[in-house]
Amino acid sequence: MTASSIIGRYVGVAIAVPDLTSAVKQYSRLGFVLSDLSYRTEWGAKVATFGFDDGSYLELISGVDSSKRNGAAIAAFVERFGARTYLSCYDVDDIGAAYDRVREARINVLGPPQLAPESVGERAEMLWLKPAAMGGAFTQLLQLHDGPRKFEKTTPTTRPFTQVLVASDFDPIVATLTGLCAIANPPYDVPEWGLSATVFELAGDTNIEISVPTDTTRPQGAALQRALDSGRSGHYMTTFEVDDVDLLAERFATAGVKTLGPPTDSPMQSPWGPCRQLWVHPAESPGTFIQFLTRLSRLAEPHS
Repeated sequence: MTASSIIGRYVGVAIAVPDLTSAVKQYSRLGFVLSDLSYRTEWGAKVATFGFDDGSYLELISGVDSSKRNGAAIAAFVERFGARTYLSCYDVDDIGAAYDRVREARINVLGPPQLAPESVGERAEMLWLKPAAMGGAFTQLLQLHDGPRKFEKTTPTTRPFTQVLVASDFDPIVATLTGLCAIANPPYDVPEWGLSATVFELAGDTNIEISVPTDTTRPQGAALQRALDSGRSGHYMTTFEVDDVDLLAERFATAGVKTLGPPTDSPMQSPWGPCRQLWVHPAESPGTFIQFLTRLSRLAEPHS
């Protein structure tokens, strides 16, 4: 991310689920530590937060009061799609400047910035981009006035690393992100996976990746195309960086957590250098496809 970029780090993802209690149990099986369970009174939503040491987070949300606008919207979203990623969140230094920029760039938003409700427990302002601006992915820009969130309980040696979006066309998402002054890496092809990708490197060593299927005879390209055919353009996969993905795979095997196979090496085109990657079976993570990733340079670092 350049100094002039409006969009900041990938700080959080919110997943809408029909049964919050069940979803918390499933995500806990993946090693995520529950930091907080709260009721957002003003929104009519229950929220389970899994926090990380750097203040980033994964949230599970359930609309429980349809008399409130947000609760009704979340409930309707779940009724239509089932468990599914609801929004991804990126921090900004100045929400007013972000709003000025989106209007200048003619990026579709839901309205001007809004203060977070008191039940959130944070002094914050939020701005929402309409899903069409990000290829179907509902997106929040967030300014936290007191710095990164702090959690008493966090998930160790884990953090959100990349939000992967699936699209049939890069251009609309690229236009939005460049409109926010982010700079894309050159697009690259992964023929063995049947896809093309463009990565925007953001603050805090985080990323947005846009993937487009190019060869549906390959399992990865076919999976991307199935997502598009079923109307699930936008959010596709949430990638978490961990210290040792092979050790995590051993823990999953002991706990009976299903994966799509053992850890594998990343393709040579990976913009992050040599990596080990592990994909969780979608049945284990309602609402989002999860990948755990370890950059090989981190394997030499001591575990905490």
